[in-house]
Amino acid sequence: MTKRSEVLTYVIQEFYSGKIENAADRSGYTKNQINQWLHGTREPRKSTIEYLIQCAFVPEFKVIVEFAEFDSGKAIQTQLKSMLGEHANDPGIYAFYDSMGNLIYLGKATKLVPEIFSAINRSVHIAFPKGIKSAPKFRTKIVKYISAYDVGAVKWNDFPKHVESLILRISKPILNKNIGNLAIALKAPKDA
Repeated sequence: MTKRSEVLTYVIQEFYSGKIENAADRSGYTKNQINQWLHGTREPRKSTIEYLIQCAFVPEFKVIVEFAEFDSGKAIQTQLKSMLGEHANDPGIYAFYDSMGNLIYLGKATKLVPEIFSAINRSVHIAFPKGIKSAPKFRTKIVKYISAYDVGAVKWNDFPKHVESLILRISKPILNKNIGNLAIALKAPKDA
């Protein structure tokens, strides 16, 4: 076995749960190609191994749901579980939009349903124009659409926090009190 095949074997074992199928799905290479590299019938290029490592470490950004309609008159938890399906307890980024589709809040969650439920039930802290006599007191009355994204949590890096900080800095949603600090989010941990 060549040194590159040994490195590839290690990468597959450690970062793709030892499954060639996982590496093929993430990288776009066929299972047959990967098998040939692992068994030494073909020599993997250095760039091939680097690409497989990159695929293992670079988080994927996946849409869970976009602009799902929210009805404040219906059971919130039931709606959220229906919207998010198998991702209900996954980490991710979520967004609230008003009836015009304007981003009004962005949050990061370690578990989507409980944290979205908490965020959507919070009071509205912004001032409305004086002419509006019955301004909504809670976010449930303002939110009309919800989006959620899997932004690729990895054990050694809080990638969702970086994505959240960047979006907050760019869009400045009106219901977010803190607009994020990308410089702080990008600092390496002290024990690194």
